[in-house]
Amino acid sequence: MKDMQAHHAGAWLYASLRRALELPKWGSGTSLFFARVLAGQGITERIRRLRKRPTEAYGLAVLAVVLAILLRLAVGSYVSESVTFTAFFIPIIIAAFVGGFWPGMVAVALSAVSGWYLFLPPAFSFAFKQPEAFALLLFVIVATIAVAFVSGLVGSILIHEERQRFLIGELQHRSQNLFVVIQAIASRSLVEGQPLSRIEETLNGRLMALAHTYTMLANNAWVGAPLNEIISLELNGFEGQVRVRGCNISVNTPAAQNFALIVHELRTNAVKYGALSSPSGHVTIDGLIEGANGTRQFRFRWNESDGPPVSEPTRKGFGSAVLLERAKHFGQAAAAVYRPEGLTYEFRVLLSAIQPSS
Repeated sequence: MKDMQAHHAGAWLYASLRRALELPKWGSGTSLFFARVLAGQGITERIRRLRKRPTEAYGLAVLAVVLAILLRLAVGSYVSESVTFTAFFIPIIIAAFVGGFWPGMVAVALSAVSGWYLFLPPAFSFAFKQPEAFALLLFVIVATIAVAFVSGLVGSILIHEERQRFLIGELQHRSQNLFVVIQAIASRSLVEGQPLSRIEETLNGRLMALAHTYTMLANNAWVGAPLNEIISLELNGFEGQVRVRGCNISVNTPAAQNFALIVHELRTNAVKYGALSSPSGHVTIDGLIEGANGTRQFRFRWNESDGPPVSEPTRKGFGSAVLLERAKHFGQAAAAVYRPEGLTYEFRVLLSAIQPSS
């Protein structure tokens, strides 16, 4: 968490500097090229590991400044006093690049104090005149801007990579789940002993129900999908015969998949054999939250009326598996009652199991 906060702080400073100084926006060709070079050489992974070890990051900053001091002392007789702080920019950039914003600022502070005491006249004293004070202040300002720029740019790259890793992992997870569901739909549809044309129609309908739900989830950034919209999408065209109550809740991805398949099977059966096969038929869908906190349940009820007489099917196919077996595995209880006046289907599920994660 602290690691991410440091990255975000650096990225925010970089964005502020970019706006003030008209620097390249993240995502431009230069920035992306820089990110690819770092990633290709494995540098970003080493930087990420080092930034998770603050002691080593700050130690590197101190060591870099010490080496700069030794270098400045070694060449002191060959350089002008007007370039007192030039040698310190290299360790500052290294500290900011590798360690992040705060190790970079530690390097700035150490460099300013060291340069002030060791190299500003009179040497080995904290006394200084106005020109030296101006030079010191200018160094601190420029060094701070450099630290913000470098640490912010690298921080943006690290955040970008972390987001990419998360998205790739999430894509793999969702793809695996989706393939499992599709495999189950296809295998059960193909063994139902129906003609090929009927199998194609059934399989297409089930896959379209799943596709519509995935589109809805994607439009909601995968944080959930409204149950009433899932129902409305499946029952499109039957608005005058369907009444939905109490389903204005948002459900997570697995629940959305299961509800889409359940409602699709109920609608398909109703269109073929039940209330929706007759203009006079009606379907009432009720959602109800019951129980106390911790044990709250959501009860889903589908009730058909005013349609042709129905009877319990003699053959159990994928539709029955979705309505009963899958629903029981997904929820806590499921039952379908085939009365002459119409089908009544109901299942219960823990509310916490279907709610999107916060």
